[in-house]
Amino acid sequence: MNKEGIIELKDLRFHAYHGCLPQERIVGADYNVSLRCTVDLRKAAATDDLKHTVDYSLLYNIVKSEMGTPANLLEHVAGKILKNVRYYAPAVKHATVTICKMNPPFEYAQNALDAEHTAACVTLSF
Repeated sequence: MNKEGIIELKDLRFHAYHGCLPQERIVGADYNVSLRCTVDLRKAAATDDLKHTVDYSLLYNIVKSEMGTPANLLEHVAGKILKNVRYYAPAVKHATVTICKMNPPFEYAQNALDAEHTAACVTLSF
């Protein structure tokens, strides 16, 4: 069995107050966050024991906590998520986090359908 496995949280949705503009801190915005972690899962696969893996509820709580702390830049939020994953889940060998701000405050949409699907995303890894 390959020693590396993936634990992934996809498209977590949050309403948060990140941004440099005053209005972003008042009204907030909707965000989608995905976190992908590379972990050795051989023991967990063999033993069916949570202590041999990374509990995805721990990963979720890291993301939730940082999304709940307002910041100017999504890069900063992503960096703090990765820092905490490293600290609280040392079994994670590699991690990638993507944070997408839905409907960011810039003019792009050509029609109502475009406006609903506009996003600005940041991705960081270790």
